[in-house]
Amino acid sequence: MRNDRNILILLLVFLISIQLRAQEINGGLLLNKNKEIMLSLESKSAVDLFKQFKVNTYKIGFNFKADGLKKNEEGEFVVFFDFMTVVKKDGRTIRKVRRHIPMPYFPGEMFLPAEAFDFIGVLSVTSWDDMEKRTFVPQQKSGILKSGKYEVQLSAIPRDVKGKIDPVTFGFIVK
Repeated sequence: MRNDRNILILLLVFLISIQLRAQEINGGLLLNKNKEIMLSLESKSAVDLFKQFKVNTYKIGFNFKADGLKKNEEGEFVVFFDFMTVVKKDGRTIRKVRRHIPMPYFPGEMFLPAEAFDFIGVLSVTSWDDMEKRTFVPQQKSGILKSGKYEVQLSAIPRDVKGKIDPVTFGFIVK
């Protein structure tokens, strides 16, 4: 009797673990098909960097696969994501921004616009003191990047679904 009970408990644990694993996603973000890449800037302007994304010099790829998702009311598989941006300058985190308004995406491969993340806005602020105080004072030279080594990490964080999207990291040097 005790042996049957142990087998039943093990079977239930196994079935629960299968069910938990069943609703899972995995995928990644890429920039020009790379997980890590160094960019070559044409100027010190954050707006020019934005333009390079808009004219497809740099493309943010997003792909994920899903197992066991439930269909929504329309009969489609949809996953909601928050997007996070981390900007570092000379190894120091300047700003970490997570958008808590989720965006829906279908499994598969697609491209994301730079506007899905907040790195252009963060890079456009010229006074890091203002950034840390969370105030913004427009300046004549706003958007001009200060000299240094920059690193930007972009992440997509799934909501209400297990799994992981690998982030993408890109960097550049401003002289």
